[in-house]
Amino acid sequence: MVEKEERILRQNAHEINQHAETFQEMKLYNAMRKGIMQGKKREKRRIYSYGVGMVVAAAAAVLLTFSFLHGAPVTEISEHSVQTASTKNWDNFKEYRLSSRLLDPALASALQQNLVKPVRQSAESKGYRVDVAGAVTDGRKVFVLYSVQNNTDKEINHADFSLQFGAFKDPYPGKGTVLMMLGPESRIPPGQSVDFIYSTNLPPSVHSKEANYHVALTETSEEALASSGSRKSKYRTDLDIAFELDPDMLKDQQHTLTADRTLTVDGQKIKVRQVLYTPLSTYVDLEYDKNNEKRIFQLINPVLISKKGDTTEKLYYPGIITSDNSVAYSDDSKATLVFKNSKYSQPDSVSLKTFGISAVDKDQMKIVVDLNKKQIIEEPGSDLELVEPTPENNADTGEILLRQKIDNAQYFNTITWLADSFTDAQGKVHKKAINPTSSSSYGVSKSMDGTAVHEIPYNFGEEAKNYPQPLTIPIEKFINPIWDTQAVELYSKN
Repeated sequence: MVEKEERILRQNAHEINQHAETFQEMKLYNAMRKGIMQGKKREKRRIYSYGVGMVVAAAAAVLLTFSFLHGAPVTEISEHSVQTASTKNWDNFKEYRLSSRLLDPALASALQQNLVKPVRQSAESKGYRVDVAGAVTDGRKVFVLYSVQNNTDKEINHADFSLQFGAFKDPYPGKGTVLMMLGPESRIPPGQSVDFIYSTNLPPSVHSKEANYHVALTETSEEALASSGSRKSKYRTDLDIAFELDPDMLKDQQHTLTADRTLTVDGQKIKVRQVLYTPLSTYVDLEYDKNNEKRIFQLINPVLISKKGDTTEKLYYPGIITSDNSVAYSDDSKATLVFKNSKYSQPDSVSLKTFGISAVDKDQMKIVVDLNKKQIIEEPGSDLELVEPTPENNADTGEILLRQKIDNAQYFNTITWLADSFTDAQGKVHKKAINPTSSSSYGVSKSMDGTAVHEIPYNFGEEAKNYPQPLTIPIEKFINPIWDTQAVELYSKN
């Protein structure tokens, strides 16, 4: 799999994670699903579920995103684990280095430059051991490398995980948090160990060097999985590893170019505030003008072009930090493009080029459907098709599929998302229904020529056909390409 495809898979996984609550049917393990549903009926306590698991490359590494469903807050105090110095031989992070092509480019860069700080602390309890090998941060993103050793006779898996970094702790439901394992399986068989990588986006307020990584492990029977959200569960074990990590550990190797230039695409203004160069990544901070007529979701195929003497460097296919995956931003007016680390942290000149934007007029942020006529009455653009679910989908009455064809899909790192409530023709608001037995799910199928078909399930509920028609669904995000190639020079030393 080429680097571009890997990055797009990773970006899509982040997007899906932020909305995992809206399609609970997407579970990583079929065996887990029944246990979780039974557990939800038995108790209104915190329940752990997988959001999406994505195989990045066969028999190599797996990227997982997680979401957490909350009932009453957990107040039980778990049995304390015992922390000691780790005795595991990490051999200079050899296993991670061997998988570096499949890792987040920022972590791969950190390993290549020997920037990962050794931690080498472990915690043990009830036959489980968690060894934290090392960690690294550039103040924008943090990575924790660790392994889980299972010295019991039962298979185990994560029930929870989080990082406390000074006053910062993963916000519910784990905004931007990703857990990756080296290998094809996240479950840890008896007598075996699995290596993991935790990462999350950080707010700018992290100043403390005090870090604590928390892991909760559970057996994998249906009963164990259904009760694993409670710290009182007899199947769950909580372990904590405290260590020091300086959020400014790479500050001396960072460089900021203040830009404050405006990129105008299709008449929409995008302020480029600054470019931050770190040994891990290159960050381009954007702010969308609030007076724009359109809601911008992303730039299409942005390219950061740097020149140093007679040499030109072009960075493609960035990730993105938004209010969806970071507490650094409180609304969708700001975003940060995350490119690979640059060879030139102090270039002679740097420009940002884009081939367009994905955007929708602010007064068109809705889809209007008439269930009785089986028609889409109003939508942004004309790419949506209303599809009746097949019997194989086990769909409820009132459940539909919206199908969207996307050309040049490789350029988009967002997915169309709809609100969890809708309004009938008389203005009454209704909550979207949830069908736990439905096999319809948010999904994107891509072809070799770059086109994609995006299927979006929406369950209005059994009584929806009796509501005053048509029904209006607010749009949260929408793929709507506007092709308009533009560029802006951000800096020139001349």
